[in-house]
Amino acid sequence: MQRGINLIVDALRPTLGPIPRTVAVSQALEDKPPELLDKGGLIARRISSLPDRDADMGAMLLRQMLWQLYEDCGDGTATAAVMFQSIYNDGLKYLAAGGNAMRLRGCLQAYADLVLNRLDEMTKPISGRLQIAQLAECICHDRELAEKLGEIFDFIGEHGQLDVRRGHRRFIEHDYMKGMYWKRGAVSRAMLKGGKEQDRIVMNDAAILLSDLNIEDPQALLPVVDMLMRAGAKSLLLVGASFSENVINLILNNKQPEKFRIIAVKTPGSTDDERRAHLSDMAVITGAIPLFKAAGDTLSTPLGIPPRSPRLTGGRIPNALGGSSDMPKKDSGPVTYFGQAKQVWVERTMFGLVSSRDDQDALTEHLADLLELAEYANDKDDEAFLRERIAKILGGVAILRIGDAEPTRMDSRIASAKETAKSLRRAIRDGILPGGGVALLACRDALMEAPDSESDSDARAARRILLRALEAPTRGICQNAGFDAAKLAELHGAPPGYGIDVRCGAVTDMVEVGILDVASVIEAALRGAVSGAGLALTIDVLLHHETPEQSYTP
Repeated sequence: MQRGINLIVDALRPTLGPIPRTVAVSQALEDKPPELLDKGGLIARRISSLPDRDADMGAMLLRQMLWQLYEDCGDGTATAAVMFQSIYNDGLKYLAAGGNAMRLRGCLQAYADLVLNRLDEMTKPISGRLQIAQLAECICHDRELAEKLGEIFDFIGEHGQLDVRRGHRRFIEHDYMKGMYWKRGAVSRAMLKGGKEQDRIVMNDAAILLSDLNIEDPQALLPVVDMLMRAGAKSLLLVGASFSENVINLILNNKQPEKFRIIAVKTPGSTDDERRAHLSDMAVITGAIPLFKAAGDTLSTPLGIPPRSPRLTGGRIPNALGGSSDMPKKDSGPVTYFGQAKQVWVERTMFGLVSSRDDQDALTEHLADLLELAEYANDKDDEAFLRERIAKILGGVAILRIGDAEPTRMDSRIASAKETAKSLRRAIRDGILPGGGVALLACRDALMEAPDSESDSDARAARRILLRALEAPTRGICQNAGFDAAKLAELHGAPPGYGIDVRCGAVTDMVEVGILDVASVIEAALRGAVSGAGLALTIDVLLHHETPEQSYTP
């Protein structure tokens, strides 16, 4: 097991720090060049099996922990790996000398809790465009990209919506959009003709009809249009699950779009649950009451003859991806099913809304429900979807277009931007710590100050093991930058928060020079390293399957 663990860690260690070395991974297809990676989680996942089956068990145990950390945090895998290795190797020496594995594991966990408490005390909130950009550069090592992300997240905050796209130029561009948008465009490109911009229509003070209906009969649409025109409406955004060719032709045959224009878009979402969730969000934003086929609604429902089940009318619409969503209460009168937006814009691949509602109580309540659901979500996909909905409702939208002359480099920067954005959201929510391994080094004082029993050899061994493990990330960063182990001696007597800036070799205040870490990522790395290594130290027997199943998924 130790051979497998050391092999994985030795492959990840070069990725530590601001001067990382890349790891080449051969690809299965012979005609493809090797991948050059500097992300610990991806490198670990590329290692699927080792020839030595005993060593493979150790490697796969560590690989699983690292991939879980990468999935949860997007970073911190190399830090966790070197601490895991240090704890495991030193722990094996103690066990070989007669130590007790279970008591050692319990003491390691108890001391880790002290370190976590000290990290929590050291955590500070991140603030300002400059500090966000500095953290972004520590994560992606791309100054141009980091500066753009710093400006963007200073504007949109933790929950703001960021759309990363391929650019058409050789540099990075970004812009901001009003309101909120969904990735569904007009059902026919011909609907977008006649606007001020090509392939884009903007409608002011538009009526909104929301549904997940399959709209197939054009005759059913005519009374709805007639009602809105008599009410003085000038435009309608019609949202439905699908539209027949006859309905689309009816909309396109409109001879006087300047008097009344209809734009049809498909309901966002790939499943019924997602469509219901998006409709509930749009309903709160626009004040509309959506029409649901599950409730028996049709296009005639807004005309005053609703066949909707009484238990659903004006109540709660089931939503598996966000609990039950409160719909606006139905007032007397037929037009209350329609919502309104201050502005609607529709393109070939997306549409957006700018809310005109003055009453923010319903919106605030809906947002609070989504935030609570996201906080306690167990499934990562559900949590990501809930946070996407929160971003849309808050209305902070930024588009980042990444261009490059080399397509491979462009794809790499797009992936890096998405991963960095994930870490920046965590930093805004959870705070930051001094980077470069300095936060972990500073926690050594908490371990030294902890009371210790002279007769408890397991506790003394656990403290020595963890003290050494807290130095491992800083040692790895210095080694990758070309410094020897003696460089750490320069930190003795340095003030708290000071570390080695390996870019120039100086001992400096890490926060002041912009070398930062996300607090929750460092805590997760420490927690994973201690619990994972402690578990590995208690394994006494390896049991192999005669014909093991092949799996590349951790």
